[in-house]
Amino acid sequence: MKQHLSDNEVISMFQRYLSSNDPSEIDKLKAQELAVVEARLALKSVNPSFREVIKYKIKDLEQKETRKHESKIRAWNLVTGLILGISIVGVAAWLFNT
Repeated sequence: MKQHLSDNEVISMFQRYLSSNDPSEIDKLKAQELAVVEARLALKSVNPSFREVIKYKIKDLEQKETRKHESKIRAWNLVTGLILGISIVGVAAWLFNT
């Protein structure tokens, strides 16, 4: 049974990463893509220790995506709080003529 081309590409990327410790190539991959490839490799009984490296990278990418999303939420909360604070000060100044 022949492997999918994407599986071979991912395997090659990770082999180059493991030999050079340069994550620039695998950082381009998305967590969902890696999860699909890892599942297919599990069905094909590929080396479990190699799959563990892929699973670790999936977790790392998911954490980065989560942190990115959380930082956007914090930024919006800061902007909203700032606008709300300025609005309250403006309304208070208008109401109390200070």
